[in-house]
Amino acid sequence: MPEVSDHPAIDAEAEARIIRDFLRLTFRRFTETGDTYRSHWLGVPAIKYPTDLMMYQELIVRRRPDLIVETGTHRGGSALFLATICELIGHGAVISIDIGNTPDKQLPQHPRLRFVGGSSTDPDIVAMVHARAAELGQSRDDGAVAEVMVILDSDHRLLHVFEELETYAPLIRPGGYIIAEDTHVNGRPNWPEYGPGPGEAVALFLTRHREFQVDHACTRFAMTLNAGGYLRRRALEPNTAVDA
Repeated sequence: MPEVSDHPAIDAEAEARIIRDFLRLTFRRFTETGDTYRSHWLGVPAIKYPTDLMMYQELIVRRRPDLIVETGTHRGGSALFLATICELIGHGAVISIDIGNTPDKQLPQHPRLRFVGGSSTDPDIVAMVHARAAELGQSRDDGAVAEVMVILDSDHRLLHVFEELETYAPLIRPGGYIIAEDTHVNGRPNWPEYGPGPGEAVALFLTRHREFQVDHACTRFAMTLNAGGYLRRRALEPNTAVDA
């Protein structure tokens, strides 16, 4: 029988205020000193909340993606993290895309990790990613399409994120995930002057794609920069209501 907590319950409004204040505090520290995001994975800068990285680990272990597509590389720490988890479970590969991934850029090396230079919405790069997913699907023992997981962390403007969602969502199998990062900008609750960004892109995308839903279980740690951005594909039968 579970133990009864001696701590008083926190009402929903108070809880939301605590989370909002924490997100504002950490973001302010990042913009003023850089301390908050001065985190590393195996010595390589990885600008992510540890709770979001933990969730990525859970999704990788649960879904066992054949391919993980990351848009927005920065220094490569998060891509290395993803590749490391794939190595630990003995399955999967990572493609990390960024316009700054030039031949002279110093990026971490890993046998499961490939860096690509260019825009995540460039037709040639999109075609390459889709071709790689198709190739991996053909090699599966069950003959199914490849399991692909997509993490969007490049240009955060609404139209770009929306285009990424439209571009890469077709790769996601039922039960799989496409994640729009940094939904906290444009006053959600940070950077109110940013303008429409990932949060607005997700809202627009969901109005057009009922086969996707927000998986709130992915933000159960509460401290996340991607609230509402973990999108899970669900199966829809013709002429039926949306699945719960």
